[in-house]
Amino acid sequence: YSEQIRVVGEAARPQAMPYKNKMTLLDVMIATGGLTEFADGNNARIIRAAEGDKQYSVRLTDLIKRGDVTANVEVRPGDILLIPQSLF
Repeated sequence: YSEQIRVVGEAARPQAMPYKNKMTLLDVMIATGGLTEFADGNNARIIRAAEGDKQYSVRLTDLIKRGDVTANVEVRPGDILLIPQSLF
C-alpha cells in the first residue's frame, strides 16, 4: 500500500492506483473519472501517511471545473485522497 494512491468518497470511480513518478492531483482525477455530482471537491483532503497522517486541503472543483492549475499539486506514494459529499 505504501506505493499506491488511494481515492475514496465522491470520485466517479474510487480506487487504489499505483504511484507513478511526478504524479499530480490532476493525473489522479483523470484516472478516477472525475467527481460525482454530489462531490464537495473544494473540501477534499489529502492524508499523507509519510508525514504522520498530516492532512492537506485540496481544491478539486477549482482544478477540474474551472481549470485552475494552481490547485494541481503533486501527490506522493501512500497518499489517501478523501472527497466528501456536498451537503447541498
